[in-house]
This record gives sequence, structure tokens and C-alpha cells, in this order.
Amino acid sequence: MENKIYQSCCIQITSNEQLGRNKDVSINGYYCKYCYENGGFIDKVTREEYIEMCLEYGSQAGMTNVEMKEYCTKLFPTLKRWKCTCANECASGYNSNCTCENPEYHCREI
Repeated sequence: MENKIYQSCCIQITSNEQLGRNKDVSINGYYCKYCYENGGFIDKVTREEYIEMCLEYGSQAGMTNVEMKEYCTKLFPTLKRWKCTCANECASGYNSNCTCENPEYHCREI
């Protein structure tokens, strides 16, 4: 299996057992099983809430909470789950016509 960084939590996945699954039980190539199952995200949170959740893993990564928060704040907007692809349309607030893959997470944060 190819070693990948997954597009919600940035975890490095090294085995197929760690992969998320779509509704049809097929493997999802973007998200791990810790973030994504049965075709949806497990944690229904904003990017900022998710960053706060990740702070408990900072010590495992050899970082303080402050360092982990800085790292996640910089990295997460580049990941598929958290990246808004219609920033211009969303700049004035929530956009119900958002073209992002997961509009419930994106446009409200612009």
C-alpha cells in the first residue's frame, strides 16, 4: 500500500485496515476510518473544533499544545475536508450553493 497523508486529520495511513469506507462499503481514498465511515464524517464539527480535538495528540507527535495548534491551524486549510473551493462566493457568509465537497463544514468559516 502507498503511504499517504489523509485529508481530514492528516494521519499517515500505512495499511488498508485504516482506510475509511463509503456508504457502499468501498474504500474511500481520501479519509481514514478514524474520521470517515459509512460515507460520512464521524465528527460533525467545524475546522476550529476539530483542531481543538487534535490537541490531545500533540504529545504523541512530540509537540506542546501550542505547537500542535499552530501546526494544525496552518495545515488543515490545505486538506480536502477543510479546504473551501468557493471562497469568493462564500466571502459574505454562509453560501447554500457552496461547491465544496462538504458544505456543512466550509462556508460558515470564511
